[in-house]
Amino acid sequence: AIGNQAGQTTQGTNSVAVGNAAGTTTQGASATAVGQAAGNSNQGVSAVAVGRSAGQTTQGEYAVAVGISAGSSNQGNLAVAAGYYAGYGTQGTSAVAIGRSSGESSQGANSVATGYLAGQTTQGASAVAVGPSSGRTTQGTQAVAVGYYAGNSAQGGSAVSVGQQAGQ
Repeated sequence: AIGNQAGQTTQGTNSVAVGNAAGTTTQGASATAVGQAAGNSNQGVSAVAVGRSAGQTTQGEYAVAVGISAGSSNQGNLAVAAGYYAGYGTQGTSAVAIGRSSGESSQGANSVATGYLAGQTTQGASAVAVGPSSGRTTQGTQAVAVGYYAGNSAQGGSAVSVGQQAGQ
């Protein structure tokens, strides 16, 4: 552990904490936290958090968060968040968010959001949003949105929208 309060309380075996308040409290075995407040509290076993406030509070086992505030709060087991504020708050188990603010708030389990603002707010379980602002607000369970602004707002469960602004 390197940095003020890094790895301060209950740092797991083979874990790494680098940065002010990185891995401060209850860092799991073989976990990695690099950056200010990365993996700060309750970082799971073999979880990885890189960037300021990445995986900051309750990061699940084997989860990966890369970028400022990526996977910051309640990131599920095996979830992946890459990009500024990707998977920021409550990212479900095995969910994937790649791109700025993708899957930012309440991303369901097994869902995928790739692209700027894709699946940003309330993305249902097993939903897929690919493209900027696709499935952005309230995307239903098992819905699919592919393309710029596809399924942008209130896309229903099991609905499919493909193409620019389709199902908007």
